[in-house]
Amino acid sequence: MPARLSKLKRTGNPHREEATRAVKDPRKRLVRVIDLLEANLGLAVWDGPKDSLEVLVLTILSQNTTDPNALRGYQNLAAHLPGRHTGKDASKLPRDAAGNIDKVALRLSNAAVAVEPPDWSAVANLPQEKLADYIRAAGLPDSKSGAILALLHWLKEAVGNYSLDAAIRKLGVDASMDALIRLKGIGVKTVSVTLIEALGADLCPVDTHVHRIINRLGVIDTGGNRDKTFALLKPMIPPGRAYSLHHNLLTFGRTVCTAKKPKCDECFLRKLCPTAGQWS
Repeated sequence: MPARLSKLKRTGNPHREEATRAVKDPRKRLVRVIDLLEANLGLAVWDGPKDSLEVLVLTILSQNTTDPNALRGYQNLAAHLPGRHTGKDASKLPRDAAGNIDKVALRLSNAAVAVEPPDWSAVANLPQEKLADYIRAAGLPDSKSGAILALLHWLKEAVGNYSLDAAIRKLGVDASMDALIRLKGIGVKTVSVTLIEALGADLCPVDTHVHRIINRLGVIDTGGNRDKTFALLKPMIPPGRAYSLHHNLLTFGRTVCTAKKPKCDECFLRKLCPTAGQWS
């Protein structure tokens, strides 16, 4: 593969015309994308229930940063305010050949089942400045600490403790999602990630990778609006295939369809992509 991809003109691109003719219906194109992702990357399968509060806090920490950075912030918080011992083993986190956390394979769901949580009651009673200091490795400590404290205070009011699982059982999934996205710093993507990882909900959260790839593939066209992408994409996904789509798009976005210099020459979705070769 050449070091730099050739940039094709947007007009007169025969590949784009071929792709448009091949699969004009966006729904059919999406199904073909899902099929090819699973054929080349495997079928991602939900691995069972997790503590939803742990997943949500990890997801808050992951906003606008990498999962390894989010993990460092979470582990630092737990080290300063250790919670109950649950027997989780951080050595089970995915590692690369050098023994470091694997940036491609790591999912926050891995951390939720491998890393001991902090004492949530102690976290809720921290001054925001101190919490911000503990999670600084995750970036944006002021806004993320505010979101975590707002979440914990809401839980205390809603169910009298710090169990998001209890709140979801009491309020239901839809009402819980509505309440959570009203909290400052917790948006649709953050809540939807929590629901699929902790509860196995049939959703495809839209992060930067999912948004970029789905728009590049011409399945939808929403500009920079990720929440609109989530809303339009949701009814298009065949039942039972959203979890695999989400995780495969994460891997695909980190390895092939990257934000800069995507590897179009190596892409197994190239024939479906109306924008292939247009990125430098």
